[in-house]
Amino acid sequence: MNTSSLAISSSPTQNERIAAAIAHGGTCVAWFFAPLLVYLVEKDRSSYASRQALQALVWSGFGTLVSLATCGLAIPIFMGFHILAAVRALEGHDYEYPLVGDLVRKLQTTV
Repeated sequence: MNTSSLAISSSPTQNERIAAAIAHGGTCVAWFFAPLLVYLVEKDRSSYASRQALQALVWSGFGTLVSLATCGLAIPIFMGFHILAAVRALEGHDYEYPLVGDLVRKLQTTV
């Protein structure tokens, strides 16, 4: 189920929304570092922020592979998804990236 347009049942706090937005939007200036840092800081404090950060991190990795295969042509597409996710996170929505959402859900259940 794609929950990209659904609000989560218990609304994230403003701090959680900001942390998630930094994880998503921070990739524009710090590709892997921003979501990794947010994930490490929030993994024991906020399931919302850590889930969003882990998705941004996996999406960045996937984007790197696709961008290498397309000689960089895919970068604007992947960055667009990061920006969209940052806006959705600031609104308090549980954003799910295409293709990696299920993987992240499985990763979080094993961690």
